[in-house]
Amino acid sequence: PDLSLANYIKIAASPLHHLLLVRTIVIGLVTSAVVMPLAFALAYLMRFVFERRGQLILQLVILSMFSGYLVRIYAWRTILGKQGLINTTLLWLGVIDQPLEFLIYSNLAIVITLTGLLLPLAVLPIYSAMANVEREHLDVARDLGARRLHLIRTILVPMTLPGVGTAFAFAFLLAAGDFVTPTLVGGTQSLMIGNVIADQFRGIGSNWPLGAALAFVTMGIVLLIYFGVMRLLRWVTRW
Repeated sequence: PDLSLANYIKIAASPLHHLLLVRTIVIGLVTSAVVMPLAFALAYLMRFVFERRGQLILQLVILSMFSGYLVRIYAWRTILGKQGLINTTLLWLGVIDQPLEFLIYSNLAIVITLTGLLLPLAVLPIYSAMANVEREHLDVARDLGARRLHLIRTILVPMTLPGVGTAFAFAFLLAAGDFVTPTLVGGTQSLMIGNVIADQFRGIGSNWPLGAALAFVTMGIVLLIYFGVMRLLRWVTRW
C-alpha cells in the first residue's frame, strides 16, 4: 500500500525472476523469428503468386481464428501429445520406437503452439500492407538487376514496413505476455513470467504490488526490445 521501490529491488535480486524473464524474452523472440517469415511468405503468395485466389486464402486465414483460444491450444496439445497425431503417425511409419516426449511439456511445444495461434494475426497486417505494392514495382526492380533477396530487402520490406511492424508486435508482445499456453503445453519446467504475474493477482498468497512491479518490468523490457528490433529493421532496409 505504500509508495516504494522495494518490489523492484526484490525482482532485481531474484535469480528466479531473472530466469523467467530471460526465458520469456527468448521464447517471444524465437516465436517471432518463426512467425514473421511464414507470415511474410504466405502474404506474398496470396498477393503475387495466387492472386486470383488471394481472397479465398484470406477468408480461410480469418476462418481459422473463429475457434476459441483455448480450443486451439487444446488442439495443438492433442497433436503434440505422446498419443497425439505426430507420435502416432511416426510410430505407424516405423520412424520411432517410442513416443517423442520433447514434443509436449517443453519450450518447443510452447513455440509451436504460439506459432500456430499467432500466424493468422501476423498474416493480416502484412497482407494489408502488401496490397499497396503494385506488381510493376517488382518488375522494374527485376529489370534493374535486383535478385530475390535484394528485392525483398529493398522493395517489399520497406514498402510493407508498417504491416511488418504490426505483425511483429502481435507475434512478440502476445507471445511474451502469454501465460495460458505455457500452463497447458509447457508444463512446470517451462513457466514464463506471465504465469508468475497471474499468480500474484489470484489465490490466497497473492501479492498485487509484486505482480504490478513484475508487469511493469516485463512491459518495459519487451517494449525496449520491440523498438530496438524495429529500428534495426529500418537500418537494414536502408543499408
